[in-house]
Amino acid sequence: MNKWIAGGLMMAGILFGSVESDAAHPRPILVSHERIAVVYFSWSPDGNTRFAAQNIARKANARLFEIKPKQAYSTDFKSCCDEAKPECYGKQLRPICQIEGLDLAQYEVVFVGTPNWWGTMAPPVRTFVTENAAALRGKIVCLFQTNGGGGMQRCAQEFAELLPGSRVIKAQEFTGSLIRSNISLLEKFVDDRVVAK
Repeated sequence: MNKWIAGGLMMAGILFGSVESDAAHPRPILVSHERIAVVYFSWSPDGNTRFAAQNIARKANARLFEIKPKQAYSTDFKSCCDEAKPECYGKQLRPICQIEGLDLAQYEVVFVGTPNWWGTMAPPVRTFVTENAAALRGKIVCLFQTNGGGGMQRCAQEFAELLPGSRVIKAQEFTGSLIRSNISLLEKFVDDRVVAK
């Protein structure tokens, strides 16, 4: 593009405002609630990611599906850390069970939930996304992540890198203690991204 034209367009954007990308400011997508799925992994039965997923699915009136590793992590926190830490640093996949009733072809929007483990998504979530990248091609996919205060870190970037053929919309991180006392944060997350009809 001619540099004078590019400069003029930039100046017009400054003077009159410009439309930013979906990733920066997502616009809610009008979609039937029957075409929305929420898929998540949670280490603990009463974990923050499960809590977030349940409330996101409720708000969107969506189907809820759980990712379960074939070999469950230890229920002892330290032992789980010893298992998971090298997997996370090595970006390893952990085999997962088939998710009963999930046919991704039926869904237009797929929310994917993970805890933040060592700055990235949990290995079972990496496995789900990797194994289903072809099925998610052309779909609207959105990551939500829970953490103990570490923020997003590499989760959103690495998630998007695994889905080159999908429309990956803006991810969101939630501090576990905050969402449990303020469900409206989860509801706003949904409202900012989809209008379920």
